[in-house]
Amino acid sequence: MLISIRSNAHREEVVEDETIAMIVSGQMELDEDRAVIRYQETLDETLPTQSVTVTIQDDTITMDRGGEYATNMVFRMGCRYEGQYHTPVGDMDLAVFCNRLDYDIGEDGGDLQLSYQLDINGSFAAVHDLELHLLRQGNGC
Repeated sequence: MLISIRSNAHREEVVEDETIAMIVSGQMELDEDRAVIRYQETLDETLPTQSVTVTIQDDTITMDRGGEYATNMVFRMGCRYEGQYHTPVGDMDLAVFCNRLDYDIGEDGGDLQLSYQLDINGSFAAVHDLELHLLRQGNGC
């Protein structure tokens, strides 16, 4: 599965958005009531890759990120989730409030869109827009 990832971070004090775009190879498992997407990403070329697992079930999306910058985030429309952001220099409190959650996923791939406010250690950090576009790779012939 090819996965196109685009993330924009909107910060109040910064005029220009911070945009990250990448294409990675990953896997998707699809059954009756959920989809599980797994891939590896590198946010900075100096850091090792991080495993990411996105689970879509009913009206909830969870994102588990492993590695040196590990976290677990839960996205549910209109709900706030609190957790921890683990870094090599220490842990930080993390909170997300989801204000957009759309997805259309099938055997051949699909799309996922999230928008959420991110707070770190009790203070506003940014509003993030995240888009994943999944495309099943051909089998050769």
